[in-house]
Amino acid sequence: MGLFERLDIWRLFGKMTNSPTGRRFQSSCRRLVEKAMRPLAAGRSEDPLPFMPLEKALPECRVSLITTTGVHLDDQDPFDTASALGDSSYRAVPSGVNVDCLRISHTHFPHDRAEADINVIFPIERLRELAEEGAIGSVGADHFCFGFDLHVKELVAADSGSAHEIARRLQEDGVDVVLLTPG
Repeated sequence: MGLFERLDIWRLFGKMTNSPTGRRFQSSCRRLVEKAMRPLAAGRSEDPLPFMPLEKALPECRVSLITTTGVHLDDQDPFDTASALGDSSYRAVPSGVNVDCLRISHTHFPHDRAEADINVIFPIERLRELAEEGAIGSVGADHFCFGFDLHVKELVAADSGSAHEIARRLQEDGVDVVLLTPG
């Protein structure tokens, strides 16, 4: 067991972040990190950015959500927030879910706005409205949720990565577009 796990730093950090003082601290840290990282962020790769133009109009597209905000159903296991490296598992949330059954187990961002309106981080009701209005063709059968995770290699591993499993499920469901909401 590492030092972070023994001291339960991640859980303490999450509790602090969800307080007024913690939000001010987080805002200050964010500005410092952005300033320090800005020179490193742009133009680091010679590879062209992957771009997949839509083959049909958005009103004909089926859309699903993928989020890294730790959203899950109240009857699903919460994400492991005690591990310093996070939790590489995912939770599938059906399209017709009642938003009152959704919970957040990600501890590294303030929850107050998301708890007041889950659509801030998981815009399921907005997707339904867009489908009803004809702005998108339909909403995918399932949406996929991750918690805080630093196991990127595990997510994309060709033989066992959950990213491949989710891509297969989305393809089988006929999803054309995925909206990503980061946490």
